[in-house]
Formats: sequence, C-alpha cells, structure tokens
Amino acid sequence: MFNRILVPVDGSKGALKALQKAVGLHLLTGAELYVLCVFKHHSLLEASLSMVRPARLDIPDDALKEYATEIAVQAKSEAAGLGADPDKLRAFVKGGQPSRTIVRFARKRECDLIVVGAQGTNGEKSLLLGSVAQRVAGAAHCPTLVV
Repeated sequence: MFNRILVPVDGSKGALKALQKAVGLHLLTGAELYVLCVFKHHSLLEASLSMVRPARLDIPDDALKEYATEIAVQAKSEAAGLGADPDKLRAFVKGGQPSRTIVRFARKRECDLIVVGAQGTNGEKSLLLGSVAQRVAGAAHCPTLVV
C-alpha cells in the first residue's frame, strides 16, 4: 500500500498527532517513515536588515537549524517509542519555505503518503486548516492525510 511515509514536524501538538498517525500507518504497512523538520531559511539580506545584528550574519540559520534538529531528533525518538522500526525510521532537517520544501522533499524521496498536522506552530488559521497543511495538500504529488 505505502512504501514511504513522510511526516513533517514542527514541535506542535498537531505535528505530534500526525506523527502518531504516521507511526500507526507505518506499523500497518511496513513502509519507511521519514520525519522532516523544516526551518525557515533567512537570507543574508534579511539578516543584514535586522535591527539586531550578530557578529556573523549566518547565525540566524545556524540557530534555527539547531532547533529544527532537536525537534527532528525528538520526533524520531517519539516514533521509536511508539514502536516504529528503527531500521525504517529516518529524520531529516531542511531549510526553506515550509510547504514548498515538504512537497519537494516528498517528490525527491518518492514518498507515497504525507501525514501532516492540521495546525502547526505558526498560528495561522485558514478556516479549519493551517496554511502549511493547506498548501502541502494542494501541491503534493501524492495523497496527503491531514490529522
């Protein structure tokens, strides 16, 4: 049924619910389970325009990448605690615009299901779906389960 399941995580309650559902599907199908945390990349121009300027202009991305890595590692640990097969469980961190990066990652890794939380950490609400979930569901090449 499914060979590769992608679950994007951002540390929110919605992402945790999506992770739990994705682990359940992984256990039913034996699919590989990919956990992905995307941090918003800040260009050097954006960093240079900030009122607070760090000594190194790449620090915002470094800090965000470090935080995203913590979230991805925690989600991978949570999935393993829920019974996910460690040999079929991988965590990734990418920088970029979240919905676009999720869709691109899913296509490149040939995922055949994306399981995404209905609401994430950005707090934006568009009727019932968060903006990232809505964009992913609309742009993905494969089925998207919104939890």
